[in-house]
Amino acid sequence: MVFATHAFTGLIFSDKLLPPPLVSIANELGFVGVSCFFVLSGFVLTWSRRSGDTAPKFWRRRFFKIYPNHLIALLITVAIMLVMGSPITGLIQNLLLMHAWTTDPSITFSIGVSWSLSVEAFFYLSFPLLIVLISKIPPDRLWYWVSGTILVTLCTPAMATLLPDTPLLPWEPTPAIQFWFLYVFPVTRMLEFVLGILLARLVMSGRWINVPVWAAWVALAIGCVVASRLPSLYRVVAATIIPLGLLIPALGAAEVRGHRSYMSGRIMVWLGNISFAFYLIHGMVLDMVLRGLQYILGEGFEWTTLSVSGGVTLGLAASILLSWLMFELVEKPMQRRFSVSRRPSRRRQ
Repeated sequence: MVFATHAFTGLIFSDKLLPPPLVSIANELGFVGVSCFFVLSGFVLTWSRRSGDTAPKFWRRRFFKIYPNHLIALLITVAIMLVMGSPITGLIQNLLLMHAWTTDPSITFSIGVSWSLSVEAFFYLSFPLLIVLISKIPPDRLWYWVSGTILVTLCTPAMATLLPDTPLLPWEPTPAIQFWFLYVFPVTRMLEFVLGILLARLVMSGRWINVPVWAAWVALAIGCVVASRLPSLYRVVAATIIPLGLLIPALGAAEVRGHRSYMSGRIMVWLGNISFAFYLIHGMVLDMVLRGLQYILGEGFEWTTLSVSGGVTLGLAASILLSWLMFELVEKPMQRRFSVSRRPSRRRQ
């Protein structure tokens, strides 16, 4: 979904492929993809929590899962920007994964898409405490907490309007600080992460309502269409948080019941393994592929729907290939070597 947004709404010929209504829906897909990522993070971390795990061990695994890929992608992107003569801002904030905490979009979105990793880093720091607190909620009270979390999320656009309405974002007429509060601010996005934790506990405690997976997908599709017609502040999270709150646990519960889906297939699992690397580099790769094609074909070349589709497909293929290489050469070796301490335990000593 994030790839579709960047391919169809943020590139040199974004207006050539889709009519305006579909461009609006494609833009919404990016918002939904990020929101899904945050809810899913809370759900999966809770689902896969290890018995007897400690905060330092958890933080170590998370660090070596995300930071090596982030650093490689950052260095490559900066090198490309230097060659192209593009201005570089927020480099230190990006290195420290602190750029989601600034309201300046020229820093937050300055280098790639790693702002969401800055948000995730805050989630990871908070998870050991959150899981302890949420685990104390009695199972028969979980639905109250889920409903309350969703209600607060639905109210965040109204809260955002209390913030200054100037300046506007460079790329759309939306107040920059209000957009940051809804889309970037780690504390606000924590609501989705907490929702994921609560939903995982619902499924694990046997209190999920067993919504059919197909119905959840339909609800999400309807939510995307409706969201594309709403004011910008309501499109970011609020419009699709309920469908996502249905879909993710529905998929998890279906797997528990033994209903294997296409997502359990070998290809989908492989794509899932490389998806983190794909997320980090797809925008950079897609942009370079399309600029390269533009250079080869000449500045005067008129893009058509067919040529744009071919360029995007080539960018997708290149992104998948390079993501696989990053997964095999960076992510897997770093996790294998550093995610678990090799020092002998005291018991062995």
